[in-house]
Amino acid sequence: MLFIYSSILACVFIPIISCQTVYELLNSFRFLNEGTISKSDIYEYQYEFTFYTEPENVTREKFAWVEEVVRPYLYKKDPTKPLQCNSNPFLLGTDLPGADFLSMIPPSTDPSDCNTLCCMYMSCTAWSFSSSAPSDFNGCRKGQPCCYLKTYIPASVPNRDIISATMNRTFPYNHPSSGLRSAIPLGGITTGSIELRGDGTFHEWTVENQSPASGAKFGVVDDALLAIRLKNLQTNENHTRLIRTHPNHGFEGIDTIRYYGSYPVSKLELIDYKLIGNMDLYAYSILKPGDLNRSMTPAIIYSLNIENPNDYPIAIDFMYNVPLSVQIDQTRLSKNVIQQITSNTYIQCISLCDQNNLCASWNWHIVNNQNTCLLYSDVGNNVYLSGHVSGVRGQWTYNKTGPLVLDRPGKMSANGQYVLWPFLSSDQTMTATIDNDITNILSNFSINGGWFEQTEIKGSAAYGAVSISTRLKPGEKKTLSILFAWYFPHHYWLDLPLDNYYSLLFNNVTTVGQTIGIDKNDDNQLKVIIKDILILHNLYFNSSLPDYLVDSLINSASHMRSAMYFSNGDWRQWEAYDCNDVDSVHNDHQRHLPYILYFPETEKMKMYTWAKYQQTDGMIQETFATGCMGDTPSYNQPGGRNMGDVTTIFILETLELYRWTNDFSFLKDMYPHVVAGIQWQLSVSSQLGLPEHLECTYDIPYMSQYPTTTFNSFMHLAALRACMELTLIMNDTNTYNKCYESYFIAIKQINQLLWYNDSIDTGYFLAYTGGQGEKAIFTDALYGQVLAFTYGLGPLYNISKMKKHLESEVRLADTPYGLRMLTGREPLTNPQDNSIWMGASQDWSVLNLWFNMDFNSALIQSEKGLNHVRQTLNDQWNTHGLYAGDGYGIGGKPWVTSHYGFHMVLWHLPFAITGQYTDLSKGILLFSPKLRSPFILPVLIPNTLGSISSTPLLNGQTSYTFTLAIGNLSLNILAINNVKYPGSIHLTAGQSVQWIG
Repeated sequence: MLFIYSSILACVFIPIISCQTVYELLNSFRFLNEGTISKSDIYEYQYEFTFYTEPENVTREKFAWVEEVVRPYLYKKDPTKPLQCNSNPFLLGTDLPGADFLSMIPPSTDPSDCNTLCCMYMSCTAWSFSSSAPSDFNGCRKGQPCCYLKTYIPASVPNRDIISATMNRTFPYNHPSSGLRSAIPLGGITTGSIELRGDGTFHEWTVENQSPASGAKFGVVDDALLAIRLKNLQTNENHTRLIRTHPNHGFEGIDTIRYYGSYPVSKLELIDYKLIGNMDLYAYSILKPGDLNRSMTPAIIYSLNIENPNDYPIAIDFMYNVPLSVQIDQTRLSKNVIQQITSNTYIQCISLCDQNNLCASWNWHIVNNQNTCLLYSDVGNNVYLSGHVSGVRGQWTYNKTGPLVLDRPGKMSANGQYVLWPFLSSDQTMTATIDNDITNILSNFSINGGWFEQTEIKGSAAYGAVSISTRLKPGEKKTLSILFAWYFPHHYWLDLPLDNYYSLLFNNVTTVGQTIGIDKNDDNQLKVIIKDILILHNLYFNSSLPDYLVDSLINSASHMRSAMYFSNGDWRQWEAYDCNDVDSVHNDHQRHLPYILYFPETEKMKMYTWAKYQQTDGMIQETFATGCMGDTPSYNQPGGRNMGDVTTIFILETLELYRWTNDFSFLKDMYPHVVAGIQWQLSVSSQLGLPEHLECTYDIPYMSQYPTTTFNSFMHLAALRACMELTLIMNDTNTYNKCYESYFIAIKQINQLLWYNDSIDTGYFLAYTGGQGEKAIFTDALYGQVLAFTYGLGPLYNISKMKKHLESEVRLADTPYGLRMLTGREPLTNPQDNSIWMGASQDWSVLNLWFNMDFNSALIQSEKGLNHVRQTLNDQWNTHGLYAGDGYGIGGKPWVTSHYGFHMVLWHLPFAITGQYTDLSKGILLFSPKLRSPFILPVLIPNTLGSISSTPLLNGQTSYTFTLAIGNLSLNILAINNVKYPGSIHLTAGQSVQWIG
């Protein structure tokens, strides 16, 4: 029994889209996280020990966005708990050697100064004081007094020259709600982004081409404001609120905001019993898998859903204000001063620059003890500097029938355009204004609901604002929407101009709005935008995947925030903003699955570039530009280290892309580079039969000092298996034989060199050979096997031993936050080994699913690691690469590198759960799900997304359905649980096939 039919997506969902209102569509967004923020909450930053992470405020241009040693981290203060911080009795003649995270010169020789300094840092648990430091150490200098601040309490030793103390302190601080430490990055792919946090504030502003290759992000833009005004049309009583829990400028805010995020959508539920309407604010950008150009729309849409629950009519006004001509606490780096004028206010700098035809930008700060405007003939990069204010020359324009546009003419990164443009319909009106005084803007909005006297605008001002208004009958529901778009075509890499690719799609900021139909005075295009997101989201929300995984899959795609796409056709992405190398092969592969599934052309672009820069000996170079925590390297300066997970990954990804996209032309182009890569891989394995002295993505523990490692050895096995598959396709017997023989030599060597039985019943692969005889275990050692399963290569090694190894990872290396990276080499107080790298717990679960462990048991490690970030730290849109283990005072806190992609190996989980095998070159798609029927599970193929479902029938058989939601697909063989669909299939989006077996 079989048939093809148009599924719910086609015959039900699309008509619903056309008849449903925008209100109803927005209300159908689903979320699996929430955070509640109230006006009575108290939030404070506390300084904590770290290795390196990304700061909110960036103080250097053309440099990694990095802070080291200590970082501020946001906490919610509990006012019911006392704050206490003092030292226990001084330990005279006692040293506490080790555990130093900071050493600094105190203001005096009084040891109590060390107590004061220690109290400034949440991580400080003890200190030692020397009146005369024996040597230079960190911030201290020989012969001067020094306070040594410590993250844990080391064992004491006698030393008559040292005074020490342990701290007696309380911590009345809790992790804040979700949406405060980080939030959904809003904005088109590669166009920059902005976060609207759960308290209504705007952060992480990068839409003006800010990056480690140019200027600094705007950490917080405090005067970017959304506001509402509600009016009872019977009594004419009105209420104005800033959409903030902690408002500024003397205006009232919202009592409570509940934040939700499902990328690319943020929802702020506005809760305030004094308001006469029920309101939800949605902020979202365009995301359509399979359509990269549309997903590169440089815009955010703010949509306010309003319901009138009263028995009387109400009016609603919704406004957005942005300080686009002033950047507070930002300075422009320029030496090209054309005028210097004493000025008491920075606002004067705007008009002074406007009056001088040579002025391109300005800065306001103290010069010779006087507040001064400095006018520049160019637009230098911006960086954070407290007390400075800067701006770029610009002109606002508006007429009553069009948008409010800010135009900044010029060819530098910050030259471009912004637009504020309400979506209007027949029952809605808009107003606009500009002003140098935000109080005027807010006051007039509060009194009148807009600025109706402004029918035409042309001029300069610090602030621009628009409003949109309507009326609601009792019980009526409506949506008010405002488009905020930008057009900054001129990207710079250091001093090299590289225009953004999106400048080829749009001529100016007005055309950005026109491409989404804002000038049509209807909301049809808004419905299409929302529908595209819902189709994607529903693949996960409607599935049988556990909630934590659905939430993580949807929101981890926000990692695309740091991608760049230039008009010359180059796609680039930072390893991280704080580690400013570019497209390192191993880091890219950890995060690449949503990229290859949603926009596969981006991965092919990188593959061609890695191939282009392949060394003559066959090694694929690690990065397109090498750097981390320092000066940003020049564009396209490839380099890096000799690594065990770079050339191997290039080989594996060649097979992956060929099988998943059926692009034989791509394979032919890559194959000579694969063969050269194999030659290099075998050359670095010639002595042991396993890779020798190679680095890997786990570089902090410096395991390249050892002859070989299990991690690199399993990557070697995976690459050799991929080689055998590729050589069969290309009829290359010679290379096939080399890989075949080398594969079995490697198996034998792993058996002899790396397998260790620590008891009769237990054993594991040693992290490395050599060393001092220690028997260390390394979690994520079997990452190569993860890749082999996902790409259809099957088991690489004896399954029984691999399962024993995974059991030992938990037995020997488990923590409350995830699996410890390396155990058995160093004491737990050493952070070098004892940290949680976010890939290991996910890969542990992936492998145990493939090994048919009980479904819920297999997911324990994955869920623990992700939920620690999602539900304890409440910081999932800034997932770090590494978190601290217990033993050095900051267990579970962010330790290394922000906005990182290591956790994105979680995307291998749906493949393991569905047992998906894809080879489109042969037209084959097979599934062996790990869930019993009934189930619904996502199908993930590049540019082609859908679902499989299973329903048990009363006769003992099972009904299977394959539904395509996005893309087109033709198959020769489709099977679920070895039950084949009897025939070939040819489906387009919205169609399904069903069969019974």
